[in-house]
Amino acid sequence: MSTRPPVKGDVAAPAQQANGTDVEKSTSAPSPPSSSLSDDIDLGYAYIPLLLYCLVSGLSDSVAFNAAGVFVSMQTGNTIFLALGASHLPAAQPRLWLKALVSIACFQAGAFSFSQFRHLGSQKRKLILFVTGLLQTILVVVAAALAQSHVVPAFADSKLSTVEESAARTVAANDFIVLCPIALLAFGFGGQIYTSRVLGYGEVPTNVLTSLYCDLFSDPKLFAPIRTNAKRNRRVAAAVLTLVGGIVGGWLQRSRGGMPAALWIAAAVKLGIALSWLVWPSKKETK
Repeated sequence: MSTRPPVKGDVAAPAQQANGTDVEKSTSAPSPPSSSLSDDIDLGYAYIPLLLYCLVSGLSDSVAFNAAGVFVSMQTGNTIFLALGASHLPAAQPRLWLKALVSIACFQAGAFSFSQFRHLGSQKRKLILFVTGLLQTILVVVAAALAQSHVVPAFADSKLSTVEESAARTVAANDFIVLCPIALLAFGFGGQIYTSRVLGYGEVPTNVLTSLYCDLFSDPKLFAPIRTNAKRNRRVAAAVLTLVGGIVGGWLQRSRGGMPAALWIAAAVKLGIALSWLVWPSKKETK
């Protein structure tokens, strides 16, 4: 009884198919990690933009205090100014309490309003951080434009050379129009401090220094080596940058650019931070 000799293709076909499958598996490249605007950011170095926000706070508060006698970022002093208004003090600034009240109220409104972005999803998403940062930038830009155009004389220039100019500045600081930039800036800073809370860096509040000083100097590892105490390092950097912002803001106000220059720089820094969120590394997915 004769058997059919094996045909070459009978054995080669399965082997070829198997080899083909192996080749396909071996040559397939791994899919690159996703990176889109809907991703959460990687929080590893997210404290850097917050430290830059401290610089913006110093710049803006130096302008607001010199122009209107109140703060737009740090609200503790404004609370005392508001309290002094109940006894009609200080006597030379009858509307100081009103400016303080506007700043406090708008700051609170800003924190509340920016917190509503949580209804759109994770507030650590690149797109949401960009939008909130851009909105803050626009508020500073509008305030800077009001100062640059002399719509708000108190925010227009800080160089005083005569007694008459000083008296004119006092009158301008008590004009109701001065409330506009105060409200805009304070509203934006309410959103700024909320961003620091969202990102989880409580040691860099970007607005408040009193609690920062307490946490810094009560730290049991205050004098530990630099590499072993990251929170201490960030607190020191936040305090220094706020101070530097105030110093730079003061010198800018004495320069030809005046108060508008300080506000424009603050707006530029905020815009840079907002744009950085678009290209920030995405959060790495844990398997």
